[in-house]
Formats: sequence, C-alpha cells, structure tokens
Amino acid sequence: MEAVGAYSAHNGRHGRRATRLATGVTLAAVLGLAWSGSASAALAAGSPTGASSAGTAQAPIGTVTRAGSYLVDGNGRMFVPHGLMVPAGVTPTAAELDAWVQAGFDAAGVTVPLSAAGRFPDPTTGATVNDPGLVAAGNVVRALTNRGFVVALRVVPVGGATVAPTALQAALRRLAAAFRDTGGLTGYELPHAQTKDAAAVLAGSAAIAAVDPFHLLWREQPASFQPAATVAVNDPTGYLTSWPGGDAALAAFTAAADGNTIGWLYPAPAAGPLPPALARAYPLAIAGTPASFGTDTAGTFTLRYAPGTLPSGKPTPAGWVSAVSLPAAAYPTGYTLTLTGARLVSRPGSALLCVAAQPGATEVSLTVTRATAGSAPTPVPYAGAQACADPTVAAAPSAPATNAAARTDTATKKDDYSGPLLWALPLLGAAVMALLLVVPFRLLRGLRVGTGRTGSRSPFTDPDDTPAPDERAGAAPGSSSPDGPPAQAAAERPARHRRPARRGSA
Repeated sequence: MEAVGAYSAHNGRHGRRATRLATGVTLAAVLGLAWSGSASAALAAGSPTGASSAGTAQAPIGTVTRAGSYLVDGNGRMFVPHGLMVPAGVTPTAAELDAWVQAGFDAAGVTVPLSAAGRFPDPTTGATVNDPGLVAAGNVVRALTNRGFVVALRVVPVGGATVAPTALQAALRRLAAAFRDTGGLTGYELPHAQTKDAAAVLAGSAAIAAVDPFHLLWREQPASFQPAATVAVNDPTGYLTSWPGGDAALAAFTAAADGNTIGWLYPAPAAGPLPPALARAYPLAIAGTPASFGTDTAGTFTLRYAPGTLPSGKPTPAGWVSAVSLPAAAYPTGYTLTLTGARLVSRPGSALLCVAAQPGATEVSLTVTRATAGSAPTPVPYAGAQACADPTVAAAPSAPATNAAARTDTATKKDDYSGPLLWALPLLGAAVMALLLVVPFRLLRGLRVGTGRTGSRSPFTDPDDTPAPDERAGAAPGSSSPDGPPAQAAAERPARHRRPARRGSA
C-alpha cells in the first residue's frame, strides 16, 4: 500500500502522472481561453448591425426612415419609393413580382384591413379572433421583402368605417408589436379619414413608438402641390399615393412626384399588364443630397446631386453608390449615357445603373437617352439598390470599381457574416498556442527525480520517452494533416502518443 504523500509531482510514477495531468489541464485551459477569445472576436466582428441584442436597440436590416426632408435607406442614402399598392387578401404571384422587378419598382404597399372595433380580420373569411389579418399581412410582406421590395403597411378600415381613437391606438400597438423586428419596412400608413384629428394621430404615433421605436407612422393628407392628390407624410417628407384622373393621368402623377423629388405608390391593376407609364427611369438611392431628377417626354432622364453630404448632414463615405433604374419598357433599344463627377460601377447595358462619385467631386450629373438601335437593358435579379452588389450587375471583378459597387449595401451585408473565418480564426489561434506550449510540455514530461540512471540521456529523461514521430528533428511539433484543422490535431496529439503506464510498484 502506498503511503499518503509518498509521491509528489517530482518523485515517481504518480509524480509523472500528476505532472502530465497538470500539464494537460494547463494546456487545455490555455487552449480554451485562446478558443473563446478568438471565437468571441470573430463573432463580434461578424455581428449584423441590424440585429437587436440585449441592452441594444437597433433597427432591423433594410428599415427606411426619415432624415430631414428625405426618406433614407439603412445606409443613409436618399430612398425614392416607386411601386404598387396590394389589395387586402392578395399575394402577388412569382410572375407578377418578376414583372415588378423588371419595371424597376423598389417598394410596395400592403393593405391591412381594420374592423370598426379595432381588430385585424382575416381578409378572406372576415374572422377577427386573435387578429388573423396580421398573419396574412406578414405572409405578403415576406413574399415582397424576399424579392428586395421595401414595404409600407397600409391600415385601411373595412367599409370606410372610422375607428374610435382608443381602439385605433390599441390596434396600432398590436400591429407595431407584430412587425417591430421585420426588416425592409417604411412603417405604418393611415388613411386621411383617420388622421383628421391631430391629437388622435399623436396618440397613435406614441402607441407605435411604445413597442416599435424603428418604424414611422405615415398619415395621408391632401398634397400641397395638388389638393386633389394625396400624399402619405411624416413631416416634412412623404410619398404620393393618389392623383386625380386615374390611369389617364399617370404621366402627370409621375411627373409631379419627380418634380417634388418624392416617390409614389400606385394601386395595383386588378388584371392585365402594368400601365406602361409606370415603367420609367428614376433613382432608387442617392448617395448625396439630391438637387433634381426627372424624365422628359422623349424618355431622357437627368439626375444631379451633390455627393459630399448625405441627407442626414453627415459626410458621404468614399465610394458609396447611387443607383438608377432603367427598365427595358422605357428603353427597349437600350440607352446611352453621359456621366460627369462619377464613374460607372455596374456592367454595361444593365437595367440598374450604379455610379460612385469621383474623389473631390462637388456635383454628379447623369443624362440617359434612348439608343436608336440595340438591345434592351439586361434585367436585374431583384428589386432595390442592393442589386448593385450582385455579380450579375456589378462591374467585372477585374475592374477597379468593384469594391465601390460592393458598398451599395455594406451596412447590412458586410456585418451579416457567417463565412469560414468564423471557425478558421479560433482554430488558428488554438494552433498557435499549441505550438508555443510544446517546449514546456516536453520539458515537464521529462522531469524525473531519483531514477539513478546514467548515460548520455539527461537525468530528467525517461528511457521510454521515445520522441513521437512528429516530435523528432525535422518535424514541426504543431504540424497536422492538410485535411484536418491544425488546432484539433495539436490538441489531440498528447492523447494519441501517451504510453501505457508501467506496471509494478515504485
């Protein structure tokens, strides 16, 4: 029987075991710290800016808000909505969404019916228990945002009823709670009939803000430039939602929006193709302070803006991109362009024109005219300015402008990282720590006291401590198979080369 305390960490078989155990624990602890530190750094570097975390309130990715007198996208660029208003209970088909993308639309309005009692009914059955209309609206929103469209949720009372302020506030609060974390929204829109009472509007806005600090409340009212028209506003900006004369006055409708540097939403046709007048050139996003844009009767589009400052007043980051839609319906034989103060960072002939201001430029001027002969612009894969970063739109990789093109939506995409660095960096850190610990580990393995052996070996070397193949001269102690992670190979090696314990008593 072995006496208690007969073996210390330096005087025998149990000492050797204890030494190796202590070394192994130390090695595992250090590697664990290296792993956790590297992993934490990698995860922190890859955290998406649009995600909400404990103690941090951040808007969902793709949220459109307001800066001064302009709508702005998640990157702070001026955002110009153009699209259709979807009736309640209607989900656009894939073919319809394709047509909207090719028409150059970047936004849509989703109608959410509201009962007089302040409930959100199912648009098909009319059931109101548990607000099934919110689920139905969510399905439509998902179909649209998956294709790149930005969505406004249009609350429309059933049958034109007027909802009491208290019921309306409670309904808006439930609506906002349901869509608080939904990306790609401009916010919630109320019809003019529900916004005549200023106090009720303020109360409704407060009800939304109490549960959703990210999305705005838009209220319809007569347009200052045309009293018979309607705009959805969040002072002092907005977008056009109706115009007198219907389809016959579409040219005036779109021209009025361009002349006031605002966007528009138009009722979707019940059937048939889109009205041709809606497919026109316009800017999707402007990385600067816009001066003017518009299209004349010959189809010539012009855009001028100062690239140095964003609508928020902050300096425009170098290389940020402005995007212009040039749909095939408006340019069936292609287009020619004149560009000053900026460089083109999209592929020639693309239906999405992407430009980045030249360093030091004080004004960017773009003119696009219809070509007399040629091919229609190349279609884009999805809606919105973010398509400027898509390989089918961005300039070829060999072009110097590629990096600038990729900046079109970097505030949302570059931080949403889940690539190989997320696991490679922690493994690399663990492998480096393993290499640094090989020498002290080997010294501790050889510590032996009182062996009484002589010869060329060190008195602290066990004669059975034959170096493992990868510990001999000429072999890198931390090397591993090219098919396996280096950190895993280094961490497993001590167990792989451990010798059987000697038998007998000390």
